[in-house]
Amino acid sequence: MKRAVLIALLVLSLMLALAACGQNAAVEEASAPAEEEGSVSMANPWREVTQEEAQAACTRSFNIPEGAENVKWSIMDAAADPSGVAGAMVQAVFDLNGMTFTAREQITGDTEVDTSGMHYQWGSQDVGSMSSWFEGMTCKLFRYVGDGESADLCTWYDIETGVSYSLSTVAENLDGFDITAVANAMVPTPEDIP
Repeated sequence: MKRAVLIALLVLSLMLALAACGQNAAVEEASAPAEEEGSVSMANPWREVTQEEAQAACTRSFNIPEGAENVKWSIMDAAADPSGVAGAMVQAVFDLNGMTFTAREQITGDTEVDTSGMHYQWGSQDVGSMSSWFEGMTCKLFRYVGDGESADLCTWYDIETGVSYSLSTVAENLDGFDITAVANAMVPTPEDIP
């Protein structure tokens, strides 16, 4: 009987020792350097380009409004379809009057596409005028108002060239702000307009 108790205690102590070793290994894995985790991140599909490269990728490319600062142009070739429609997506991020804007354009053919990448539950939707662009061109306006964050989105489409455009901004409060004024200031240069 003593021998059975002694064997049971020995087996129990071995099991506890193995469990403790397993916990130490788990702790060591959890505290491994973050460098190893960084190697599995996704590649950024956007590549930085010059304004000339960006504007060459899209017919009737927009211009950055006068007075804008910190302008960064980029392009996403991965958005392009092998047929040429849809084309590469062009993006410009810039600061204007204390706000940051993201403008995008893409040749989308016969279909208007929302290129903004914004996924809000829009509280209001409206239609506006792109009067400085082309006669009769309209835009769609979207606004989200949440706790401490608001977002505005303006999308428009050039039926003649098959280009979809978007302009967006996010701020704490957008009361009284008109995003179409900024979008209208982004009209292409006259030589790009037939």
